[in-house]
Amino acid sequence: MKTVSLRVDVDTLEGSLQGIPTLLKMLDRHRMQASFYFSFGPDNSGKAIRRIFRKGFLEKMRRTQAGKLYGFKTMLYGVLLPAPIIHLRAAEAMRSAQAAGHEVAIHGWDHVQYHDLLDRKSRKWLENWFNQAHEAFATVFGEQAKGAVSPAWRSNDATLEIQESFHLDYAGDCRGTEPFYPIVKGRTLKTLQIPTTLPTMDEMLGVNGQGGHEVNEQLFSLIREDALNVYALHTEVEGGALAPEFDAFLAGLKDRETRILTHAQWLPELLQQNLPARVVTRREIPGRPGWVSWG
Repeated sequence: MKTVSLRVDVDTLEGSLQGIPTLLKMLDRHRMQASFYFSFGPDNSGKAIRRIFRKGFLEKMRRTQAGKLYGFKTMLYGVLLPAPIIHLRAAEAMRSAQAAGHEVAIHGWDHVQYHDLLDRKSRKWLENWFNQAHEAFATVFGEQAKGAVSPAWRSNDATLEIQESFHLDYAGDCRGTEPFYPIVKGRTLKTLQIPTTLPTMDEMLGVNGQGGHEVNEQLFSLIREDALNVYALHTEVEGGALAPEFDAFLAGLKDRETRILTHAQWLPELLQQNLPARVVTRREIPGRPGWVSWG
């Protein structure tokens, strides 16, 4: 049987206010459930301009028409416009995902600062970052989070250890091919990692002239039988300008009789397997500027 889990990363204020409702309607129409991971703190999207000198960044911006995907206003937040605190403006939209029967969990506090400056930040800064995210989740949902996935699939030894302190059911801090337990400084942690296994639409779109139909067909070919298949999407992308392409992807999954499970729903089955433990490494992957954690 082929099974796919849909991981929805919510990075921005506009993605929360506009993208969540769009995706909820789409998922309801296809009778599918997804796992939503929210960014709660300041939307500093404009500061992503720091990546301009990163290999492949400008090419990805051009190839995906990033201005169209994310919107002009979002690209000014934290630079020419004040960075809004997302959960103070979008709590109702966040709760609507849970009310519709989807899994809700944590993506982070300040997405851009973590993404760009992770290795420059102190242990104390990182602990505060995680604490703020968990406190905001409890404020919005009235309960403790059971899952968390890091921005941009980036982690280091400190973040993996900090994640461990929250006694989560699982985390998703890397790319890879199968669930595993991370080894940090010779110690195997108890927090299961559920990596994203499939490439994202924005990593593939426009490569060699590929349009949405070609991207979807390639994705279908990469979904493995009786294996972990995690597809990550973004409310700003698949819930925005690329909504028609994502709608076609969901229709294709249904046509192929693919089982759709949230991370939480799939977890009991995953835990029955003889899961490996390994050190998290780093690598570059096609279509994405910079490194990602790999397990």
